[in-house]
Amino acid sequence: ALPPSPAPGTGGDRGVCTCGCDWASNGCGDDDGSCCWTHCCSRNEPSDGKTFTFYVYRAQSTATYPPLNVNGANLIGVMWYLQHEVVIEDPPKFGISRILRYKMQTKAPTRLVEKGMNFGVRYAYDSGLCTGPGLCSPEFSRYGYFVGCNKFESLYPYPTEETAFPGGIWYSFAGNGTRCVGEPTGADTCTYTYSWPPDVVTIDELVGKDWEVFFANGEDVEANNEKVEALRTLFKKKYPDTEDLEDPDCDFSFANFW
Repeated sequence: ALPPSPAPGTGGDRGVCTCGCDWASNGCGDDDGSCCWTHCCSRNEPSDGKTFTFYVYRAQSTATYPPLNVNGANLIGVMWYLQHEVVIEDPPKFGISRILRYKMQTKAPTRLVEKGMNFGVRYAYDSGLCTGPGLCSPEFSRYGYFVGCNKFESLYPYPTEETAFPGGIWYSFAGNGTRCVGEPTGADTCTYTYSWPPDVVTIDELVGKDWEVFFANGEDVEANNEKVEALRTLFKKKYPDTEDLEDPDCDFSFANFW
């Protein structure tokens, strides 16, 4: 069984409940934002959003934990992360030695769908904490626990410069968005589900013993495409019975969301 997600608004975060909640009538104490949010703000009915099924990749150490309050990427995005933030350090950043692949299903909550989006802003998660852009709790109160995304080409929120990895996408997954099993319903706390355990390959399996040679020419688009295809081929070789899945359209709109 997977560990439960933390409740929103704990620790006296009264500001998380911004939807006109009558605290007293719902039995909520003055410092219990989680209680107020659950009774007043959360929408438990399914949404009319589209369900997407796709792979999400994470570069990770040997630690094992579910994808709650984390960032992930498509195949191109995780290779960019390895190239530009992991292998430039010795030993590799965060002790990263593996690439994990989850089969994700996502469905946007109603209030996000009403704004014409299936994905919200892509938040950054640092050690499980949502660090922006902006304040996270008010937007989760406003929309529900949406899955966020950003195309590299949008230059927002990160990376902020053009890369040699065209087609890269990053995602964010709020732990409170997966309080459900099976297909996500689009209820505020059921916006994504994931396969467990994930498929795993090691970086050593990908590159052999010479990391420097494999990760050479990091600013060359053609060389980087070859790295991405090598990773795709390795997953296919190691997990031959898995299906081919396409990335969904990352339709986050800055103008519509904010």
